[in-house]
Amino acid sequence: MFIKRMKEINDRKAELRAMLQGTDEVNLDEIEKELRELDTEFKELEKRKATIDGINMGTIPATEIPNPVAARADVASDSEKEYRTAWLRSVRGLELSETETRALTTAAGSVGSAVPTITQNKIIEKVKQYCPLLDKIDLLRVPGGVKVPAEGTTTDAKTHKEGVAITADADTLVEVALTGYEVTKLVTISKSVEKMSIDAFENWLVNKIARKIAEKINQLIVYGSGSGEAQGFDKITWTAANSVTVAKAASLAAADVKTLVGLLNGGYDNGAEWIMSKTTFFADFHPLMNNSKDNIVTHENGVYRVMGYPVSFDDRITVHEGYLCNIYRGYIGNMPEEINVTSQFVTRENAYDFLGCAMFDGKVQATEAFVKFIKATA
Repeated sequence: MFIKRMKEINDRKAELRAMLQGTDEVNLDEIEKELRELDTEFKELEKRKATIDGINMGTIPATEIPNPVAARADVASDSEKEYRTAWLRSVRGLELSETETRALTTAAGSVGSAVPTITQNKIIEKVKQYCPLLDKIDLLRVPGGVKVPAEGTTTDAKTHKEGVAITADADTLVEVALTGYEVTKLVTISKSVEKMSIDAFENWLVNKIARKIAEKINQLIVYGSGSGEAQGFDKITWTAANSVTVAKAASLAAADVKTLVGLLNGGYDNGAEWIMSKTTFFADFHPLMNNSKDNIVTHENGVYRVMGYPVSFDDRITVHEGYLCNIYRGYIGNMPEEINVTSQFVTRENAYDFLGCAMFDGKVQATEAFVKFIKATA
């Protein structure tokens, strides 16, 4: 029940993002309100699922099920607010009052340097805004390394004659091992940061740190080398069995699109979507839009669809390339810990350095969940 609803929420968020990226006029307030409601519901479902999984595994006693109202991330206690203020002053080297010093060292769950929950939530929200793929993949939050079983070699089921011995098939399971690679962003600002208000400084820090880290994680999910960093799904070996290549001087044709759709395993249809840049869509796919002839490309409620699959725009995807994929079932990632921020005053520069650090690893767990469109460059 949880997985189905969580998938529905992700699908709806993808549609809303497409509406925002489209050219049609939309009601921004209504979309923002719906996105916040979907985020709140998704987080609640994640908590409930994690609790139930913990009970089933024997790691969480049934008596410890958290109160969903009391656990709401947007309801900050006075101690959390005090710790936030103290931390945001401390990282700038500002003198702390006795109350702020006490808050920095005695706040619940605080070790004196941890990013405040309030600020952390803003960072995560901003990361997901700038890295929409993070919301689409199967994302784990497991400390340390984790090994996830995935389907390896499989054979078809067979008919059986009663009374005849059954020989076991040579089906295999493979492990997708995830660790954690650092993704960092160092930003520098002059000593004038000391004059900024608490809220202004927090907004500046969140935007600077979160945006660059998010863009890097997004790039890793697609193009990561898999050596010393996450593996991107573009590292799949592309052949005629899972991709369609159009000649440099040719144009994408309806037959090419149909061929590509036919290459995607039908088991991944539910939840599949196109991912490409807006340039690619309008240069290569949009010219195929002809409602009087066929429905290769359609546009409804601010969402473009190609052969019925929604289109998500990501301008970090190489121009004249695109993917039809079920990324949730095809790609798994792990963020073993929250994003951390440390600071240092550099005397010779009369400035502050702020270092944001995230841990992320990801790998393709089902290559057949991806097919690719390529326009040749030569």
